[in-house]
Amino acid sequence: MPITEERKQEIAKSLKRCSAETLEAALRFEESRDLAELPAIILGVLARDAANPKPEGVAAATDDCRLMEDIGMDSFGMIEVVMTAEEVLGITVANQEMNDIRTLGQLKAFLRTKLAA
Repeated sequence: MPITEERKQEIAKSLKRCSAETLEAALRFEESRDLAELPAIILGVLARDAANPKPEGVAAATDDCRLMEDIGMDSFGMIEVVMTAEEVLGITVANQEMNDIRTLGQLKAFLRTKLAA
């Protein structure tokens, strides 16, 4: 289903300071709802919001990487990730739902589950 210009602008605003690749993946996701686009969106948002980014960068992160220790997220950055996910993916996330998410793989699985609901 085609995306309205207004929705494109909303997504672009939510992904401000993210890479062009992240925005393109989000726009493709909005049209297709293809979960294969999710990793590019997640990594792009994490790269933008990491308070203490690691030298190897978020792009090198594996599903076993810990969000705070290995990727460099802090609690404020995680709040930004949640808010962006809500705006871009059209989901609602309660604060307590994020309490047990420690790794990139857990975050991906959580978002897939929310999108399937």
